[in-house]
Amino acid sequence: MPQKSAPLEVRLSRAAVAAFAVFLMGSTFAHYLADGAAHRLLALVLAAAVVVLYVVTACTTPGRRRRRWSLGAMAFLVYAPLPLLGEWWAAPGVFLASAVLALLAAPHSLLVFVAVILAEAVKAVLLGDVFREVLSWTLTATAAAVLLAGLTHFAETARLLYETRADLAEAMVAAQRARATRELEVILGRRLDVIAAQGHKVLAGTDVENDLGRMLDMAREAQREVRGFAHREQSKESIAEK
Repeated sequence: MPQKSAPLEVRLSRAAVAAFAVFLMGSTFAHYLADGAAHRLLALVLAAAVVVLYVVTACTTPGRRRRRWSLGAMAFLVYAPLPLLGEWWAAPGVFLASAVLALLAAPHSLLVFVAVILAEAVKAVLLGDVFREVLSWTLTATAAAVLLAGLTHFAETARLLYETRADLAEAMVAAQRARATRELEVILGRRLDVIAAQGHKVLAGTDVENDLGRMLDMAREAQREVRGFAHREQSKESIAEK
């Protein structure tokens, strides 16, 4: 059976994550597009890799091993290119801080998040920023990371709510089918018992013609009950679908 596409709420929340990620990296893209240095292409490729890695990780449900791989790859993309790309390669630090909040469980996420923010402050100092610039970048990175992580958690919550609703619907359908099966067994069982008893009378040969007539009447009545039961179940399903 083909898998249904995600509902509108999930797609919008994921689109919001992607749009905000591109916005955060926008100034970096703009700088390196205007930069005539030889490393411009490398910077653009790495910047795109940061955005894609974060969006793909945020819009899926990675396991523990994959989370570690994603965080390791993000940390490498944030800090390894710094010696070559310089101060303009600052925005990816926001993605690492946000990924920590979004992928790790509390309280570890908060501890690692603080460590990443401190690393961002140290990075700014090493790049030659004055105290005011260091403080400004640290606060900016913190606020942007928290907001991006919030959007990521919202997208994940929307997905979980959709899956929970689908699971509940399946459970309700299964319960209705079980109830319908029990009711049908009661109807058929009761009627078949009566027909079987009448059949014994036929075999006894006391009043064959009348007994056969009553058996046919019972069979017709059982047929009407089964049809009425099926009609009621179809009506319930139509109402549930609406």
